[in-house]
Amino acid sequence: MGELKTRPGRSQRVATKRARRASRIAGVSLIEVMIALSVLGFGMLGVAAAQISAFRSTDQSHDRMLAHGLAQQQLEIFQEMSTTALEVIRTDPGYPNDPTNPIDPDPNDANAMAFNRAWTITPDSPETDVYRILVTVAWNDASGAVRNVQLETFKSEL
Repeated sequence: MGELKTRPGRSQRVATKRARRASRIAGVSLIEVMIALSVLGFGMLGVAAAQISAFRSTDQSHDRMLAHGLAQQQLEIFQEMSTTALEVIRTDPGYPNDPTNPIDPDPNDANAMAFNRAWTITPDSPETDVYRILVTVAWNDASGAVRNVQLETFKSEL
């Protein structure tokens, strides 16, 4: 007679299912690893791009700060002058350009950053016996674009 086939018991069936499931999830496939590395790589590229942008922004802020300082320095000189001296400056043949152009704020550093300063002195503006003084400092940034800072003040003869 033939052998009787017995049906495996419940515990044996559960063990078999667990063994099959464990073999399916036991390892990480190469595709999953490649996807994870791709996601990580794109994230790192984003961080690098943000860092480069931050460096550029810092350079632009530094240049703007230097230009602002040069403009403020000249405004303070004009504020200390008499209105007669302002008239002499307005009739100077080099007006409205600063005779010290181009200005390198730090000639000892490696870069050849140069600023050009100019001013406009307008008498009787906005009213009689008041001088309007506008100082403009211009420079070329790292990309070659022309940037400028303008500061304005008023001086009265009184």
